[in-house]
Amino acid sequence: MESLSHAVPWHLGRSVKTRKAAAKGGFVRDAADLPRGLEESDATGLFDDGEVDLNELLVRGVRISESASFRSMRLEASILQTVGMPGVSVRSALWKDVRFAECDLANVQVRALSAVRVEFIGCRMTGLRAGDSEFQDVLFSGGDQRYSQFRMSKFKNCEFDACDFEDADFYAADLSGCVFRRCNLRNVELSRSKLVGTDVRGSNIDGLRVTVEDVAGLVVDTAQALGLAPLMGIRIL
Repeated sequence: MESLSHAVPWHLGRSVKTRKAAAKGGFVRDAADLPRGLEESDATGLFDDGEVDLNELLVRGVRISESASFRSMRLEASILQTVGMPGVSVRSALWKDVRFAECDLANVQVRALSAVRVEFIGCRMTGLRAGDSEFQDVLFSGGDQRYSQFRMSKFKNCEFDACDFEDADFYAADLSGCVFRRCNLRNVELSRSKLVGTDVRGSNIDGLRVTVEDVAGLVVDTAQALGLAPLMGIRIL
């Protein structure tokens, strides 16, 4: 697989202007605006109520019961480190300027999620379900996201770095202008998704589930373009 620095960019379909803008200025994402010197909070009772509201807190090493169900979860200007909440259900969530570091979010089901300037660093997110949600300036870095589901979600200016999304579901999601660097996108469902300006150069896209209409505007490298050629009816002799 070619490295990002040496990959030859190909652009499928329209939106050449988007690629040129990215080439000149590069991809820019607003990082989480986190207060300096956050003190570790006593986590006692923080997640005992059906409505969670955390603001300017450092929470470390908490494990929430897998049967826990929350009506709402509002997290703002906070860091959650090594927090475990596998299988947790959240009906409504607003996460703004939050960093999840090495957290266990496997099989979490969150509805109506609005995530702004959120960072997922080295998190276990296998089977996470966050369909019909909105993500803006969100970073996914490392970790395990296999079998996660983001159907019909909107991603604006989001960055995916060294993630494992094998068999993940982005059906009808809007990923326009997002960047996937060194990610495993094997067998990812992307049919009916918006991919104009979406940069997947250097990622594994084997078995990508798309149609020729879906890949219009997708930014790929030379090897990926050759792999997608049969989809477009192109024979390379």
